[in-house]
Amino acid sequence: MIDKQKQIAYFEGLLAEHGPNYKALDWNSPESQRLRYRIFSELFLYGRKSSGISLLDLGCGLGDLYAFLKSENLLQKNRIQYTGWDIAPKLVETAVKRFPEADFAIKDILEEKALPRFDYIMASGVLTIRTTSEEEHLDFVREMIYRMYELARCGVALNFLSQGSLPVSDPGGLNSSHYYHFDPEQLLRLIRYACNKYILRHDYHEGDFTVFLLK
Repeated sequence: MIDKQKQIAYFEGLLAEHGPNYKALDWNSPESQRLRYRIFSELFLYGRKSSGISLLDLGCGLGDLYAFLKSENLLQKNRIQYTGWDIAPKLVETAVKRFPEADFAIKDILEEKALPRFDYIMASGVLTIRTTSEEEHLDFVREMIYRMYELARCGVALNFLSQGSLPVSDPGGLNSSHYYHFDPEQLLRLIRYACNKYILRHDYHEGDFTVFLLK
């Protein structure tokens, strides 16, 4: 499991330091953030439902995915009913101020059992920050993947930092920081117990990959 309070403090600290922009979510640039969202939008093509969609943005942060969907006219084009959840109260508070017309809430899908289901769930960067041991973090990742898949009717999109693209001379030091870099093959071994229909994209960014879990 994660150290929830440490995770909240980390992102709320970034928000206090940088204000409501991409740095508050620990992204390198707004361009890389939008690139990941463009890849996520392919879920509407791969999944079995492309219109009249209920969408959960898990780990919604400041509502940037909502802003992307709005700017690309996908909210209207795909008739998306957007919901954003995050565990960090100050991030959710900021998202509500930025986009008062959208539905944001403080939710923890592992703690709350009676939750609604959604057609699609997207989680960008949610599994990147490690606040516990590697073993505990992987247990958390596994539990999150299974829970998201359980709550999704049609599919899930997740992205991860990748081991494969980084020139590391000391493999043991790769995950010594609070960023966790995943081996794509290791990740697929976790996924296969929850899902046997999936797509892995490792061609759009040198340090990142996306997995689509389909139903």
